[in-house]
Parts: sequence; C-alpha cells; structure tokens
Amino acid sequence: MAAVAYLAVPLPPLPPLPPVLPSPSLPAVVATPSLPAITTLPTPNPATAAPTQSAAGGGSSQAGNAGITGNVGGKTSPPTDNPGRGVAIPFTAIYVSSPFDIALLGALVTLPLLFGIWMLLFGRTLGEARRARDAQVRLMLAADLGLRPRDLTSMSTRALFGLREKSAFDELTGVLRRAAGISAAEREIVRSRRHASPLAVAFIDIDGLKEENDAHGHPAGDAMLRGLVQVLKDSLRADDVVFRYGGDEFVCVLPETTAGSARTRLGEIQLEAAKSGVRFCSGVAQLERADDVVSLFARADRDLYDFKANRGEIVQLPTADQHRSVTA
Repeated sequence: MAAVAYLAVPLPPLPPLPPVLPSPSLPAVVATPSLPAITTLPTPNPATAAPTQSAAGGGSSQAGNAGITGNVGGKTSPPTDNPGRGVAIPFTAIYVSSPFDIALLGALVTLPLLFGIWMLLFGRTLGEARRARDAQVRLMLAADLGLRPRDLTSMSTRALFGLREKSAFDELTGVLRRAAGISAAEREIVRSRRHASPLAVAFIDIDGLKEENDAHGHPAGDAMLRGLVQVLKDSLRADDVVFRYGGDEFVCVLPETTAGSARTRLGEIQLEAAKSGVRFCSGVAQLERADDVVSLFARADRDLYDFKANRGEIVQLPTADQHRSVTA
C-alpha cells in the first residue's frame, strides 16, 4: 500500500451564522490529498502488485508487473526460487545440473570403494608374502636341525628358533655347530672388510679317527675329538671362532691374521696336540676382495686336500726326545 501524506493547510474563518441557527462545529483541519512519497518498498507479490500500482497512477499493467523481481529505487532483490539449479540430492545442499557434476559425484562415491578394494588386495598380498617367507625360514631351520618337513607341522617358527639356539653348540665337543659357525664367520668377514684388516680361515682334519674308532670303539674316538678341541681352545685367542664343520673336520676363523701367521700358529698347535696323542692336517686361506664365505671356505678346504695329496696324510712330528732338545 502506498503511504499517503496529509498536509495541514489553514483555512480562512467562516462568516458568523444567524443567531437563530445553532453554530455547528466544523473540523479545524481539512485533509488535502497529495502525491505519494516514493520510498524503497519490499518486493511486491505479483498477484497484488498490479492493482496497487494502478491505483497509485503508475500506468503499468498487470502483465508488465508479473516479471518484476523487485527493482525499486535502483536496488534488486533476489528471486524467491531458482528452478535452474538442477536436481537436489536428498539430505544435502548439493544440486546436480550437468553431466560433469554427475561424473564428479560418481567419482567421489566410487573412490572410497576402490580404496577399500585396494587395501584388501594389498593386505592379502602382504600376508601371502609373509607366509612364503615364513615357510622358507622354517625349511632352512629344519635343514640346520636335521628335521623332516613333516615334523614342522607341530612346531612353530619361534619354537624352531629356540631349538636351534639350544642346539647351536655341539654336545660332544662344546664348540659351535656348522650353521652357527658359518653365521659367525660371515659376521667376521663383514667386520674384516669394514676395518680393512686381514682374515684367515683354517680347515682342520683330525688324523686316524676311523682307526681309533675301529680299534678301541667310539668312546676312544670321542676322546680324540675332545682333546683336539681343548688344544685349539687353549692355543687360540678369545676372538677366534672354532666350530665343528662335520664328522672329523673343524674350522677356525682367525680375525686380523694373515695366511702365513695362521700356518705358523697351527704348526705350534700341532706340537701341543701331539703331546696328547692327537694329530691333524690343516689347510689355510686368506680373505680376498672377491671372496664370500663359500669361496673362502672352498679355498681353505682345497688347500687341506692338497696338503694330504702332496705332503702326506699324517704330519711328521718330532719325537719326545727331539722336542725336548728343541725346547732346550
């Protein structure tokens, strides 16, 4: 509704009436109509805007006012609804109005599903890799312990490691077994290369063990093995590694020792072992740049068999009288 302002205009006084008639009381202010003041109004409803502006003399028709969205006084009011936004997604404030929006929405919905499938496949692959590695470790432990594969079904991997720890030492001689000794040799090779120091490996084969077993039984042969190990322990340093490689073969890993020094030391040990009736042969190899534990052991073993083939199987030791004369 248009606001109408009323102006108070003073009127001239009326002439006096005859005294016979009663003087009626007239209003002192007469309302004079004036033009409506233009102000900023809220957006009119299209259904009622046409009659209002026609009454105000604006001269605009009802059809013209139906398209007006509220431009009064130079200000535009927002539309009441926007059917061009597209389809609204329930429970959200998102509108889908183009194929690109549909594709983007599909990607957002599909990505978590794809990520979940990828995590599931990654977990299965990792589990299969762990099981395969565990199987290889178990087979390696079984080979070290001399167990059959069917014996592994009742033992866990941790139990196998514990069993190998308990069986790392030879029960007869008290030195390391083959698997533990090779691991110790690998550590010494790494340390030797890190410090750029020499390293020698000696293969020792006791002489006459089979004959002693045949003549006096296995207890006599076991005594020979224990006597050899005791001489090696007493003559070598604390950092040297001694382990039983097999039957009557032993390996000595000598850090910070050259091949010449190793042969000299083994010659002294042969004299000490002869006092207890034990004789042995030895083969020596020094670590080279291209060596690993396999090639180093192979060269020492080959040197041992070369000694047996070319210089005799039994080391010729001096007699007791000759030894006393030498020491004197």
